[in-house]
Amino acid sequence: MVIKMDMKLLKYMAFVKTIEYDSFTKAAEMLNYSQSGISRMIHDLENEWNLTLLERSRSGVRLSSDGGRLLPSK
Repeated sequence: MVIKMDMKLLKYMAFVKTIEYDSFTKAAEMLNYSQSGISRMIHDLENEWNLTLLERSRSGVRLSSDGGRLLPSK
C-alpha cells in the first residue's frame, strides 16, 4: 500500500513539474526519469482519473481545462 501511495505522489509530481517547466524533457531531467517515463506517468494519471490533464502539441504542453482545475494558475 505504501508503494502505491508513493507512486501516485510521483505521478502527480511529474504532472506538476511538466507544467512548471512546460516540457516533459525538463521535468524528466529534474525528477531523474526519462521523458517517456514522465509522459507515461501523466498518461496513467489521466487514465486513473478519467480526464485529460495536458494538451500536447509540437510546441509543448499546456494545462487542459481539467488540468487547470487540479493545478490552478501557473
